[in-house]
Amino acid sequence: MEHGSRTKLLSAVVLALVFGSGILLGYAADSNVVTAAAVEDATGEPDRGTTEAPRARSFVYEQLERTSEQDAAIDEIIRSHRELMNQLHRDFDVAQARYEANFDALVAETREAIALVFPPDRRAEYRHLLAEFDSRREEDRAARNDRK
Repeated sequence: MEHGSRTKLLSAVVLALVFGSGILLGYAADSNVVTAAAVEDATGEPDRGTTEAPRARSFVYEQLERTSEQDAAIDEIIRSHRELMNQLHRDFDVAQARYEANFDALVAETREAIALVFPPDRRAEYRHLLAEFDSRREEDRAARNDRK
């Protein structure tokens, strides 16, 4: 076998080994993540009755021995605080929508003020360029959302 052929063959074998080990390592990492996932019931709370592998992340209070009364009290605290957290998220969504509306209005106002700096023919061109820019940005945003 010629020296160049041996080098190519050796390179191909090494590349195949590296590729194969990467696949095996990725599979092992994925299977660990899957088995560490917590089983949750409809309320989003962990199901204490399963024999699944422990979650990757647990609550600190779970490291303590607890009575059933303590578990019930903790569950009630979590449930009531979850309601408060959900309300906080709803409030944030309203505030964010108001922010976005104000932001969009300010951008539109700024663009219009800039457009008025130009004579009518250039103003039309400026608005056309803005429309193209907005269209490209929306396409990019949609493409990013499709990848998620």
